[in-house]
Amino acid sequence: KLCSFEESGGIIAAMTTSIPEASDSGRNWDYRYCWLRDAYFVVKTLNRLGATRTMEEYLHYIVNIVAGSENGHLQPVYGITLDKRLTEETVPTLAGYRSMGPVRCGNQAYEHIQNDGYGNVILAATQAFFDERLTRPGDQRLFQRLEDVGRRALALFDQPDAGLWELRTKSKVHTHSSVMCWAGVDRLARIAARLGMTSQARQWRQDADRIRTVIIENAFDAKRNTFVES
Repeated sequence: KLCSFEESGGIIAAMTTSIPEASDSGRNWDYRYCWLRDAYFVVKTLNRLGATRTMEEYLHYIVNIVAGSENGHLQPVYGITLDKRLTEETVPTLAGYRSMGPVRCGNQAYEHIQNDGYGNVILAATQAFFDERLTRPGDQRLFQRLEDVGRRALALFDQPDAGLWELRTKSKVHTHSSVMCWAGVDRLARIAARLGMTSQARQWRQDADRIRTVIIENAFDAKRNTFVES
């Protein structure tokens, strides 16, 4: 909750930068930004605990991001005031935590392709249509904005990306990303049904079923009886 920026609704991953993942590993990243994926899980948890205001503020943040996106493209991460360019650079004049540099400012992840973000955005917004405690419930205007995100999910669910762990040197068609795209499209079908928009509900349901079929055919290993990573 303390990582929520009330002026915009953004929720940052941490209020620190460059704390090493392990001693002298060099894996010192700047986490003072809002990852769409991480923020979704935060607002979902807070909402279950009754802190609905944080979710409503984050929804406002999401709507502004979607409105400002180019051709519906969503970055994995944004600044708390909707900043898009988070150029990563080192600060040589700072020694870092216990002198274990480098100290970084910015995060290259903003350039990554992570297709699961489309699903996370829709899932975060879905609660606005079903949670009756909210003072500003979702309406058709919000649904139409989410449909733009859903169309991107449809176009990208079977395309390579950096995946959940933000791989910097290779891309694959990651099962997690595909499933999150499916989840987003599935929720659009449910939202449309909730709003009484029958034709849209039918179309999004067909799209969700198509994605599901592709995932099962390509990501499930029958011999090992499990879904695979990519």
